Amino acid sequence: MQFIKTFFILYAFFFSGMAMQAQETSSAATVSGVVINKQTEAPLKNAHVIYTKIDPAANSAFSPISRDTDAEGHFNLQLSPGLYRLWVERSGFARQMYGALSPAGEGSAITVARGQQLNQITLRMSPLGVIAGRVVDDDGEPVQSAGVQVLRFSYANGHRQLFSVAGASSNDRGEYRVFGLPAGRYLLQATVPNAPISKPLETTALIPEAQDAYAASYYPGVVDVDAASVVSLGEGSQLSDMDFHLHPVPALSVRGHLTSPADGFAASQLQVVLAHNENGIASHIGRVSAFVDSATGKFEVHGVSPGSYLLVGSQLFAGKSLGGRVPVEVSANGRADVTLPLAQAFEIPGVVELEGAPRGSMPQATVRLTPSEGLALGPLPSSKIASDGSIRLSGVTPGHWTVSLDSVPEGLWIKSISFANNEVVTGDLNVTESTRGQLHIVLAANGAQISGTVTADNQPSRATVVLVPAAQELRGAHQFYRVTNTNERGLFTLKGVRPGSYKLFAFQEVAPFEWLDPEQLKSVEEMGSAVTVSEGESAIHDAVAIPPDALLPR
Repeated sequence: MQFIKTFFILYAFFFSGMAMQAQETSSAATVSGVVINKQTEAPLKNAHVIYTKIDPAANSAFSPISRDTDAEGHFNLQLSPGLYRLWVERSGFARQMYGALSPAGEGSAITVARGQQLNQITLRMSPLGVIAGRVVDDDGEPVQSAGVQVLRFSYANGHRQLFSVAGASSNDRGEYRVFGLPAGRYLLQATVPNAPISKPLETTALIPEAQDAYAASYYPGVVDVDAASVVSLGEGSQLSDMDFHLHPVPALSVRGHLTSPADGFAASQLQVVLAHNENGIASHIGRVSAFVDSATGKFEVHGVSPGSYLLVGSQLFAGKSLGGRVPVEVSANGRADVTLPLAQAFEIPGVVELEGAPRGSMPQATVRLTPSEGLALGPLPSSKIASDGSIRLSGVTPGHWTVSLDSVPEGLWIKSISFANNEVVTGDLNVTESTRGQLHIVLAANGAQISGTVTADNQPSRATVVLVPAAQELRGAHQFYRVTNTNERGLFTLKGVRPGSYKLFAFQEVAPFEWLDPEQLKSVEEMGSAVTVSEGESAIHDAVAIPPDALLPR
């Protein structure tokens, strides 16, 4: 009897489980489709279709779940009702989000209801490319174990910087091959292996050089990054003849010592950076941080290529900032010693004026100075605007500073900035130890307004709308750009626009700050529309969305 009872209990559990499973299956949504190669339209087998359920209330997501495509590239997902993110990954291809037009797109979430059938989804994957070639010396002999880096410009915080994307080493034939590269414009850099030291060891150096180092070279074989050739790689392209012809240039060392009015260096935070000199501005590309001896203030920088540089020193002592900078010419002869004097931070007084407004009606805003070169230590200078418009910015050290205003009421715009009686068109202050004067900012309330609708294939389209200065000399100043996103109906509005001439671009998908790249803008210049606005004008300018493929190298 006990056996029969147990059998019926197990029988009941089995069929109740079957019923529950059938109920869950009937309530699940079906999402199916195909994954194909964007270039060839061929189906992709073993592509990983990945999804994760999103909990909007908790602003979180569940662990991703993956399903592979079959031999015909098909996939079939059974999803419980809810909100999901869906994407696909496969070796040799760029990751592609559902709802995106390109790998750069964020895509869109997908909502599925109970029993819903969402079929015929097509996910197109962009194949990755290859850059290959040889590294040879002056005699055409292969250079073994040379390190080759693929570099790409990026515009972090509006400043141009070079980032490494991928790399490889040359083999005994001098051959290198870098794969898995998305379409884009790149620079190539080759580093020659160090050689056994050819001179006696320097016992007085902070870090004795144990090997002879050589300066890195850019394709096709130049030391200066501005002379490097840009390599354009299309989607899935195979560039096989990117050969380096290297003339090894010895890398040099820059040594020196800090001087400071502060009592000792041991209790301070110290920083010394060697940067390329770009017309008096410390470049963000190829910077090298020095080793600093906190006991003596001595510093050393190794592996330096010949060229023009700025040495920028910063010190933070007892909460007070100090700074200094000196130009340095690095030649084949090198320099024995560089003195880098640091000076105490000082205060810049100023006044903010609201054009056409009575005295005492200043907006509740804050004026800030941000180090354009990013090399200052300590709290950033800032000042709230007093009722009479006065400001006092403390903690300013020599260097380049960008003026900005926080919490400015909508519609106001900066009409003019002057420092020490000199107009500052771009809002970038060049502050030296001898520079003293007042900062004068004029605000105006009659800025222009530009609105419109972005369309693609005659339908409203989401896009990133960018207003770019028409004058080429202003395109290097990111403060003059205005950026906004359209709503789901393709509508956009830009308020408080500085009067002037612009080009209006509407990008369907674009990486942040990519519009600051002159090469990218050059490729779509004709797709932008000219816009000129005057003070107080409300203009309507519709735009046609620029597809992401238009930004790809040709």
